[in-house]
Amino acid sequence: MKFKFCGELDAPDWLLREISTLSKITNIRIKLLTVQVITSLSSGENIDFEKVEKLVKDAGFVIGDIKALIAAIHFIIFNSVKNDVDESTLSTELQQLGLPKEHCDSISRAFREHKEKLRSIFHNNTLKLPSLDSLDWRVDFILSSNTIQEVNSPSVQLNFKVKNHSNNEITNHPFEISAKKFNVLYYELKGAKLLMETVNQ
Repeated sequence: MKFKFCGELDAPDWLLREISTLSKITNIRIKLLTVQVITSLSSGENIDFEKVEKLVKDAGFVIGDIKALIAAIHFIIFNSVKNDVDESTLSTELQQLGLPKEHCDSISRAFREHKEKLRSIFHNNTLKLPSLDSLDWRVDFILSSNTIQEVNSPSVQLNFKVKNHSNNEITNHPFEISAKKFNVLYYELKGAKLLMETVNQ
């Protein structure tokens, strides 16, 4: 079965195993653990495992079980935000995985309360590569030069204006190429564009 919070893929086997472990603790503690994970995702700091251990100490879990619980909740929250899943869909899909409804509601409510904040943080932390802001060009036709009496060859002058998204600075990258090389560049870029359009379909 495909799940939206998994990016329309099957849930990983390790997550299916941890669902039964999550079912063994109360829905109140599930929500507290979810809040701990969300706090970690928001701040970028590591989970306070001593605090988490106190929350689940009555369940008799060892540290390995606790880390597995946190990893499962982290996967659920992170991927739900990443794939822009809504609260009701998340709750329904977690129930389909075998998690009790009360536990699903606790996770999905905490997710709903912090979803937009997490989306904003994830967006700001996304790798942003420089992009082409604009392009200036002109064609010069060289009739002759100091070394050659007759050239009769066109030359393409290009200037790429590239924007750096980290500081919004725009830099110029001018260069000159022959008409023959420009034709090669044009057809290779055209082919790359068609390939990207095919992939996106």
